[in-house]
Amino acid sequence: MNSNQVQLNIPLSFKQVVDIVRQLSPSEKQQLSEVLWKEQSIEDIVIPEEDKQIVRERIKKYESSPESYLTWNEIESKMADRK
Repeated sequence: MNSNQVQLNIPLSFKQVVDIVRQLSPSEKQQLSEVLWKEQSIEDIVIPEEDKQIVRERIKKYESSPESYLTWNEIESKMADRK
């Protein structure tokens, strides 16, 4: 174990962990976020059914009239024209 690591075997509540995280610097929070994302498996991610339904509806709406939507290149062009 190097000098930057501390091993704790202290039972903490979720609220206590959140309180500790709030005390971290922005850089430490970013590092923690990266660790958490790496630890998470794709099977652990739960997408609520209502969110899935929103996506299905948007796909259906697009498929019914794709000509009414812009491509990414068209969006970039319009944004560049505004400058």
